[in-house]
Amino acid sequence: MTYKKAVKVKTPGGKEMDLTPEKAWTLAPKGRKGVKIGLFKDPETGKYFRHKLPDDYAV
Repeated sequence: MTYKKAVKVKTPGGKEMDLTPEKAWTLAPKGRKGVKIGLFKDPETGKYFRHKLPDDYAV
């Protein structure tokens, strides 16, 4: 398992937290750069949410 660094994200509850994505992937049209998306779990509610990751984040 590779080490994933924590990212500062805003949870659906409105708080800013440093969380580590459970899964990360790239959304890109064919031939384009695209964006990196991470799947996070809110520690308070247990619900999952997606958030954009920084461009330098290793996927």
